[in-house]
Amino acid sequence: MEGPEWKKRIYKRLRAVVEGFNGRVKSRAAYSRLTWQELGNASIHVSLVLMVVYAVCIAAYGLGRPELRQSIAFFA
Repeated sequence: MEGPEWKKRIYKRLRAVVEGFNGRVKSRAAYSRLTWQELGNASIHVSLVLMVVYAVCIAAYGLGRPELRQSIAFFA
């Protein structure tokens, strides 16, 4: 990461949050065996993660159980 120091700090903080979120989704959705290298593959990975998260949220509200909107394990 290049740029001003404040941007580097924000990048590191947000990256840690995103990596943790991606790790939880990978472990719950059985993506843990896959490895993602390079930017193109990483963007595909992020797209898959977001699709899973949105699908879970939509399904939870469709079932009338909004408290399950973050529970990937319930729908897996």
